Amino acid sequence: MLFKRPNPTKSFSVNRINQLIASVYSFILVGVVSEAIVNGFGQLDYLNPVIFSISIATLVSLVLAFLIGHFAFRSSLFWFRAIAIFTLVLLLTWPLHYDSSIILPENFKPWIWWLLGVSAIAAGTSFTFWPAVSYLLGVSIGWISLRVSDSGGSGELILAIQDAVHLLILSSIGSAMAIVVRWQAGKTDHANQDLIATGVKSAQMHALSLEQARLDALVHDNVLTTLLVASKAKTAAEVSLAAKSATEALTKLDLDSSVSSPAGLVTQVSFFESLRNRIGEVDPSVEVSLGQTNDSEISQEVSEALSESALQAVDNSLKHAGRNSKKRVSLQSDGEGLKIVVSDNGKGFRPSKIPKDRLGIQLSIISRVKSVGGRVFIRSEPGKGTDIVLEWTPID
Repeated sequence: MLFKRPNPTKSFSVNRINQLIASVYSFILVGVVSEAIVNGFGQLDYLNPVIFSISIATLVSLVLAFLIGHFAFRSSLFWFRAIAIFTLVLLLTWPLHYDSSIILPENFKPWIWWLLGVSAIAAGTSFTFWPAVSYLLGVSIGWISLRVSDSGGSGELILAIQDAVHLLILSSIGSAMAIVVRWQAGKTDHANQDLIATGVKSAQMHALSLEQARLDALVHDNVLTTLLVASKAKTAAEVSLAAKSATEALTKLDLDSSVSSPAGLVTQVSFFESLRNRIGEVDPSVEVSLGQTNDSEISQEVSEALSESALQAVDNSLKHAGRNSKKRVSLQSDGEGLKIVVSDNGKGFRPSKIPKDRLGIQLSIISRVKSVGGRVFIRSEPGKGTDIVLEWTPID
């Protein structure tokens, strides 16, 4: 698990966990950086004022950029890494930060010490495994080297090691907690995607079973009835009626076989009925309406794509619209084509602001429908609900 983490931007739950981690981290960051700056000004008599001013200005800029990036744009990964790298630069260049002509007091502890913990956690939660481990070990060892040096106050080795061990343990625990929570969220999303995939297969099998039942009914209602009439025919009128029934039955069977044939074809009626049942299994509160339909047939590839996209749209609505919102699905035929509308009166969003990492929309809905020649229309505004329209028309 530790050697290959789930990509933190590939799913809804993981992305939400990342936002929560960034929110908590932002408050800790502001508090810790404030403390570090106060301590830095307290040590100003021993520092190079020009380099100190540049360092503080850069640090404050990074913190503000982190806050704006997270709360305004929901994007903080770059700034996590920027803070970690900048703190490492401060650690490596510390001899340039103090005035070597001044003798440091015995209890002197460089102000950057207060930044190492939050920076190590930033690295642990944003870098991949080995770079994160290298960072945590590197800043711990680097602190020992700095603390016992003249520029670090010539501290005792044992105390410097204790500081480094505490830094390593606390930052490792903080990073590990974030990684574990993110991992569990990723497993939840994978399980959810597997459930949708299972639902698609279930809907497909149900549609095929309905189609088989329709054919069985055709045989029963026409062929068997014709055979029964023919077996009892005695008079010329009865024989004529039997012949007419046989002709009609053969015509219906011929028409039916001429439009079906490749395995996996299902009619719109069967497809809509199975999809309606599957949506009811996902959440009975979703209102499903079945409009005009017909016996036009669609391939297994198309039925799977539309089922997956519709179920993903329903899943997104259940997650994002809010508990008290009303969710509806409309199924209807457009000649030989299909139209599925998944709508709700919930929170809504701006379609132009859909992140590229929202695979639930970009990949599982839009790309999936387009792969079979269909189209997707998204109508939504904050506070005004959402309509996701899936359309598919056979290519002549």
